[in-house]
Amino acid sequence: MYKIVAHPGSVHKDDFLATSILLASLDDAEVFRREPTAADLGDANAYVVDVGMEYAPERHNFDHHQDSTLPCAFHLVMQHLGYHDAAMQVFAWYPHMSMIDVRGPYRTADFLGIDSSLFFATSSPVDGYLFSLFAAVDSLHGHEPLYKFMKALGKDMISLIGRKMARLELLKTTAKVVPVKQYKAVVSEIAEFPKLAMELYLRYLNDDQIVICLTPSNRGEGWELLRLGDNRMVDFRRIADCPDIRFVHASGFIAKTNSRLPQRELVKLACRAITPPEE
Repeated sequence: MYKIVAHPGSVHKDDFLATSILLASLDDAEVFRREPTAADLGDANAYVVDVGMEYAPERHNFDHHQDSTLPCAFHLVMQHLGYHDAAMQVFAWYPHMSMIDVRGPYRTADFLGIDSSLFFATSSPVDGYLFSLFAAVDSLHGHEPLYKFMKALGKDMISLIGRKMARLELLKTTAKVVPVKQYKAVVSEIAEFPKLAMELYLRYLNDDQIVICLTPSNRGEGWELLRLGDNRMVDFRRIADCPDIRFVHASGFIAKTNSRLPQRELVKLACRAITPPEE
């Protein structure tokens, strides 16, 4: 049986996620929250994360505190498991969580050009609760609910990376970019999880002229028309009275059709939602 050793005391996203991804990757492991021993650091069946003052992946030691050039322990573990590069694409939060862990919120906010108070104002009570549960234990074993949750979380992250990367490749060959007045829209007919990896595809296209996303709705049989980048030249309230439209949000950023119209008719609707350049 493997063991995972994480530091005692307060819990952060770094050690929590590193432990979760290891639980998902190892067949059978016990978790211990304590300072590692010399035996732990020399044991290839012991994964020491965010503690131990040693980065030696060949011995499964993943601490970063002794070297300011290293990323957080979660990134070190993800690199070792082969998920890091894909995670950098898939998860918008992934690169910044390492920066916050290594540099702290104030220097990270300065780097991003934002007020540091945003980090505290948007902190999640869900995170806080889960971290407090992990902080309250000295060890975790397979039958315990928190162990099962963390393992499931790790498995879900791994699965999502694979699904999004596969969907990105599919979008590259099946999605279309069409003109809508002075702008463009991206159209995808994939009905199963229609928005999966769409943000990755839009980043791949890197076209500021794309202001609308047209996909099958995940609620009902029609299409969803979505404004991108909050471009105020797009307002779906302009087509709210159209008989083909089932729903328009009060702020005008999204609309849904009654049925899966032919793409030609769908694009016409999207064009009507765009404010002409002379207005």
